[in-house]
Amino acid sequence: MVFHEAPPAVDVECATLEAPPPPLVEVTLYADDAVVFGRLALTASRVTDLLNDGTEFELVDAFLQALDDSHAVLLRTVVVARDEIFAVAVTDPRGDPTRRTRTRPISVEVHVGRYDVSGNIHVVPGTDPIMGFRRRRVMVPLTEATIEFDAPDGRRLSRSGTILVNRDLTEWIAPASRSDVRPPEVIPELQGRGLAKDFTPQLGVREA
Repeated sequence: MVFHEAPPAVDVECATLEAPPPPLVEVTLYADDAVVFGRLALTASRVTDLLNDGTEFELVDAFLQALDDSHAVLLRTVVVARDEIFAVAVTDPRGDPTRRTRTRPISVEVHVGRYDVSGNIHVVPGTDPIMGFRRRRVMVPLTEATIEFDAPDGRRLSRSGTILVNRDLTEWIAPASRSDVRPPEVIPELQGRGLAKDFTPQLGVREA
């Protein structure tokens, strides 16, 4: 990962002539050796579109926690390449409802790097969900999703309304066999549950 200092201040007079900045959305990035919480400028209608159109992404006000020793650091900015990202938990809007096609959710399990992700892939009725996953763009969204992985203090589990999985880094995908892959109406934890609290550092946080 590449670390940067905050950009220089913008001249106030020039700023008044420019378009307003894009909104910032909170995301959680799952990399090979760390989890990164931060805010991402939403320059597309959805985070899914943003991650599929770009190759590098800058997070601001980021908190990075290593998965091997739980070392934590606060960063003003951090740039992460898409090929380093195994999964992303997002809270962005789902886009224009008038542009959606009719789909049906199919529960699947995905293993990507050290992470086990379960959730619903949305496919056109009558199509194979596994083949549909393989034909998608790089970052594939799963809804009503769960991500699990091992950390120094034990097994971690977090739920999110949407988790994007990097198709190119996925080792396997299969129909779900676990009982915790369920429709959102029977998972009350999904409503208003953030992810950052699950990784609140217990020791050794320093600010960069």
